[in-house]
Amino acid sequence: MRRNGARTRTNGRRLAAATAVSTALLLAGCAGADDPGTGPASASPAAETAPAAESTCGGGVLVEWDGTPESQDMYTAVTVVRLSGDGDSTVRSEWSRGEAAGARAASGATDDQEAMVRDAVGGGLLAATEAPAIAEPDALLVGADKGTYVIYAYAERTTGSATVTCGDGSNAVDVDVTSFDEIETDLVDCDATPDPVTEYIAADAITDNCGRA
Repeated sequence: MRRNGARTRTNGRRLAAATAVSTALLLAGCAGADDPGTGPASASPAAETAPAAESTCGGGVLVEWDGTPESQDMYTAVTVVRLSGDGDSTVRSEWSRGEAAGARAASGATDDQEAMVRDAVGGGLLAATEAPAIAEPDALLVGADKGTYVIYAYAERTTGSATVTCGDGSNAVDVDVTSFDEIETDLVDCDATPDPVTEYIAADAITDNCGRA
């Protein structure tokens, strides 16, 4: 079972990685400036671009975030199942967050700007991964004993606003982004007593859902 030690984070994983790279490049640049004897200063690295697969941007597309994306850990789907002694399962309740992920261009965007946003997603500059669901609950119940179980999907939801432009900075369009990163999909016996601190995902699943059985 994978663990995650914080319920809420202020950064998405993609942003954290980008920040680390930017910091490393800045430190490298400073070191070069302090040592004029090592040769001519190198040019600043170009911003990462994605190929213009659908849009008309000749130099690809760029993404600039408007502030820091916000992230929060949450359940995205929950199913409560009762398992009989002969292995038959009965669904007692089901819930799904029902929120679609995506990178959505601002109202009034042109067809080409919509294509630019798709290029940014397709090129990996924007993440728009759908929330994890519980596709095959019976598969998680294989080998389980008689009882009542909560099957859950838990993920990090990241939201933010960005601007997508052509590589030369033209044809800018504002975008709202929602994406999910799966943390854990598992089941827990309603009779179990997981530690509410170290195993809070399973513990909260029991507290919030076992009463619906």
